Amino acid sequence: GGGSEYGSGITPLGGHVEMLGQDDDTRAAQGEADRIEIRKGEAADEDTSATGEATSAKAAVAGSASTAPVSGPFAEDEYQLDPRSFPAKSVPQRMAIISAGVIMNLIFAVIFSAIAFSSGVSYAPCEIGDVVPGSPAWRVGLERGDLIVRIGKSDPSEHLRFNWDLRNAVVLAGKTDEMSITVRHTDGREESYALRPTIHQMPGVGEIPQLGIAPTADVVLYQKMPALKDYPAGQANPPFEGGDRVVAIDGQSVEDGYQIRSLLARLAGKAVTFTVERESKKDETEAGKRVDILVEPNPIKRLGLVMTMGAISGIYRGSPAEQAGFEIGDVLLTFDGQPIVDPMSLATQLIPYWGTEVEFQVGRGTSSEPVVVRATPRVPNSFENSFAHLGAPMAIRSLGLVFPIDPTILAVTENSPADGLEFEPGDKVVAIQFSTTKKDEENTKLIFDGEEIPLDDTTVTWPFIFANVQHMQSDTRIKLTLERNGQRRSITMHSSPVENEFLGERGLVFNAKVKIHRADSLTAAVGLGFRQTKEDLGRVGTILKKLTTGGISPNKLGGPLSIVTVAGMEASKGGSELLIFVTLLRANLAISNFLP
Repeated sequence: GGGSEYGSGITPLGGHVEMLGQDDDTRAAQGEADRIEIRKGEAADEDTSATGEATSAKAAVAGSASTAPVSGPFAEDEYQLDPRSFPAKSVPQRMAIISAGVIMNLIFAVIFSAIAFSSGVSYAPCEIGDVVPGSPAWRVGLERGDLIVRIGKSDPSEHLRFNWDLRNAVVLAGKTDEMSITVRHTDGREESYALRPTIHQMPGVGEIPQLGIAPTADVVLYQKMPALKDYPAGQANPPFEGGDRVVAIDGQSVEDGYQIRSLLARLAGKAVTFTVERESKKDETEAGKRVDILVEPNPIKRLGLVMTMGAISGIYRGSPAEQAGFEIGDVLLTFDGQPIVDPMSLATQLIPYWGTEVEFQVGRGTSSEPVVVRATPRVPNSFENSFAHLGAPMAIRSLGLVFPIDPTILAVTENSPADGLEFEPGDKVVAIQFSTTKKDEENTKLIFDGEEIPLDDTTVTWPFIFANVQHMQSDTRIKLTLERNGQRRSITMHSSPVENEFLGERGLVFNAKVKIHRADSLTAAVGLGFRQTKEDLGRVGTILKKLTTGGISPNKLGGPLSIVTVAGMEASKGGSELLIFVTLLRANLAISNFLP
């Protein structure tokens, strides 16, 4: 219309206006310059036919072989800029035109987010569901149930989002900055912490910053995959169904994910009965029924390799280990008069001692005599044998301490998968590769995509490998690359379940806990819209700043495909969630449009 181009897009929601003569494509510069010139005294036609005629005439003159000054009806000085075009406007007018895009993006950002908050925005709260042993969050004593109410210099809020506010803050902090958080503990106390994320260099992925905080799980099973098929829960009969709500375990009522993890940690070695409340089918008239499902214990899978225990590298604040007087650098030698044969089995060996004082002997400093420490292991409130995170040390949750595992072989367990193979004490595992013999199983479903990955002390650790072995099918081939005296060789083997050692995890997949943030008035919705827009502007500005200083890699940026992908993910959650994402896009466009 009028020489300007107007466009709108449904996905993602938005549009654009390109004024006559405002084409930024340098390839079209000459054509656009010709299009916006008209003869003096002649008004531009709405259908631009006059402009087209003039342009053709100009082109004819320009193509003439004559070098004499042009005169007559097509002389250059008889042309002027189309008054409707962008270059014909004064500098203040052009500033206003360019600013209009920025301003409208900001206005619609506020409008979109206000509409979203009026309808109600679902989000995963910044409530701590679990803390990874040895992580930055673990070292300062954060506990499950704690609620993060402030991140950085933002205003305090009980509605911070785990997947947006917290994750983005961790990524923006990266490897260069500490991030400050304020936490409200379960007893109502508020404390502030300065945490520096741990940076893991993941093969094929790049840098992954982590605080070691997991979101809170709900009691409702994931619709698409309620249970992992190779776990006891996935093999139960009757089977679990998506949307099942777990209401009791062995007759004991449960109301949240904390209670479920705590109970399963205590009952790791027993078959347990899950009572689920199942939604009624379309052809059923009853409101829903309860179903009891028996789930067998989940045996630990082992390779039969005894690795070297490192010195204690972390002690949880207020834990039995701290109260007993364990120190960083201590090396565990014995407990209850028994030598510690396999450090990966210590957590299981301590289960019978929960609640009982145990005498430990530790090596400390340069002393030749062991130091005696007495501690009372307590019942952990989460899975004791849960190792699956990058950079994982070995954790003894019942004591509240962690230590690294050096993947140097001390011994081979009799009658284990490793027994009879060419493993020797002193061999060090320096790389690992997983593959499968099943034709219908793609290597991309395995960790590292079936590639050989080197082990290290910070990211791909032996406990991390041990954890991933627990998730794999029995036919998975495990290729270990060994090094001894500078020489390397490889051995391929399988894992095998062992007796009398069990994981607390049974293979159920729960939804993340979700809350709804809904404004109670139009004024409140608009206020939240302004706040959301302000925070998104700050987030985009921080990203641009870190891009220029090297704090964030350009590889972390996404283009139109990423925008559509994320928009689709947010739209699947609901219209309000899509509008909140569009608010971020508006803030991004406002700043990127303003910079030129």
